[in-house]
Amino acid sequence: MTDKLRKYGNKLGEILERFMAIIVIAAVIIAIISLWEPFYNFWMQRTETASLRSFMERVLDIIIGIELFKMLCRPGAGTVLEVMMFCISRHMIVHETSALENLLTIIGVALVIIIRKIFVSPKESDSFSPTIEKEE
Repeated sequence: MTDKLRKYGNKLGEILERFMAIIVIAAVIIAIISLWEPFYNFWMQRTETASLRSFMERVLDIIIGIELFKMLCRPGAGTVLEVMMFCISRHMIVHETSALENLLTIIGVALVIIIRKIFVSPKESDSFSPTIEKEE
């Protein structure tokens, strides 16, 4: 009885994950379409640093949404670490940060890379980054 209930719960969880993935991809598509106005504003005010920062904030939000979609479709340590890497990087790029915050952000990125190297299997790491062929 408990095996059937557990199996049903797992199946329901998978269905809900797929449903959320559909919602996330719809939101990402809408966000990509709505990038036209921020891009136009950036182009008109391209000499101001704030306009680039505002545009980059929107673009990085969309990239994080895409990574979240990938994580929902292919759950695994590699995709979770990829989402974390983008979130940490977004914080450093978009926000005005102090030297200490920059240092902590760099340490956070280094920790994500170390965790990936130690705990993520080579099969899972293929989704994290492209592999570089070694020359023989």
